[in-house]
Amino acid sequence: MKRLLLTVLGTLLSLSSPVAPADAPLWQHLSQLPNARSRYDDMDFANEKLGWVVNLSGEVWHTEDGGESWDLQFSRSSARFRSVTFMNELGPRGDHIGWAGTVFDPTSVLWETRDSGAHWVDITHRIEGVVPAGVCGMVSIGESAWGVGAFHGSPTVISTHDGGIHWIGRDLSLVAGALVDVYFQDSRVGIAVGGSGSSLDGDAVVLRTEDGGETWQKVFQSTRQDGIGGEWGWKISFPSKLIGYVSVEYRANPLENDAKILKTEDGGKTWREMPVRGSKTNLGLQGLGFITPDTGWASGRGVTSLTTDGGQSWQQLNDYNPTTGSGQLDGSMNRFFMINDTLAYGVGRRLYKLAGFSGQSVAVQPKDVPHTFSLDTSFPNPFTDSTTLRYTLEIPARVGLRVIDPMGRMHRTFEASYQEVGAHEMVWDGRNDFGQKLASGNYIFLIDIGSSIEMKQVVLLR
Repeated sequence: MKRLLLTVLGTLLSLSSPVAPADAPLWQHLSQLPNARSRYDDMDFANEKLGWVVNLSGEVWHTEDGGESWDLQFSRSSARFRSVTFMNELGPRGDHIGWAGTVFDPTSVLWETRDSGAHWVDITHRIEGVVPAGVCGMVSIGESAWGVGAFHGSPTVISTHDGGIHWIGRDLSLVAGALVDVYFQDSRVGIAVGGSGSSLDGDAVVLRTEDGGETWQKVFQSTRQDGIGGEWGWKISFPSKLIGYVSVEYRANPLENDAKILKTEDGGKTWREMPVRGSKTNLGLQGLGFITPDTGWASGRGVTSLTTDGGQSWQQLNDYNPTTGSGQLDGSMNRFFMINDTLAYGVGRRLYKLAGFSGQSVAVQPKDVPHTFSLDTSFPNPFTDSTTLRYTLEIPARVGLRVIDPMGRMHRTFEASYQEVGAHEMVWDGRNDFGQKLASGNYIFLIDIGSSIEMKQVVLLR
């Protein structure tokens, strides 16, 4: 079975339980993969030894020894890779066939390799029907593969059933406003998650298909707590055929509600919401992964939480410290990948490996994690001449800003810079990179702060 893990969105706060069960798994940092400039976004393994990792810097890294060493196979900064999947079956020449999806450039959303990653080509032109604004999540089974996107709107699913020769894109705007991740348990039954609104102010939704992705039904829509500005499903993890989990990301959480996950016990037909106690962040969760129906991790936005009882209770882990070697995982995990019930990998700013339930205890301490930043509402909004985005950094960070439209087209890129603690602001005059005035409409600020990309929507009126 292909992908059993996913990811979660959150900058998490604190929890009071100081001791984890003695049989909790222990993650090991694999230092041979260089630290990401922001983070690694996705991975796929064909077997215990052969794997690939991609990131938004346009890089594809490859291992043939279970992560002990890595080679940079491909690098192109314009190809901002968010997702990757490889066929389990070998191609006609004995090579692995795989695909990688990008975001922020709707003219180049799907890349392919037919020689185990040695060469990659843009095959976006091969998509018939609807072309997505981005491909945020991918999965493959046999000669079939599926991709979904984008997280900011234009909900689309693409699929192939002949090893990538033909791709079909389908609009799912009748059942969702945005799509982020996808999982198939076999060639017929699949799950996709995202949000109900394309303006980042909707609810989390779960879609299900029983005909290989030809048609999709919305089987769940979340109920937002007071103060939550918007939410959507981010990553999927199915440790068994019947039991699965989804992480939920928030647009804003000024009241510091607990983060939450979704859980199913009937193969995705019905879902319920469960709080991640102690994870109180502005933005909820991203990375999510369960190695058994009971044991899993929810991460992102500064904190990783562990459960060993199926999400009933949670404990926050101390981040991995590269100086002392203590702690495990980092708070920016975006994808977990389970090989089997004893071996798994996880990527965030670094790469980690989980090698079985060794009986080692996990050091869990009460953790007080301050918010690393806060975003104010853009003012004015709507605007005609210019709008100002104000934000406050609690720790120094590298900050960049991009402006896209709901279709994912990039219009303006502000040069990233390292900024100190304190209040800052960025002003946008409604023009693109060429100085041309943009038309009236909805636009999205993508604010790259540290290892997270946050979003604010603005309305331009001419």
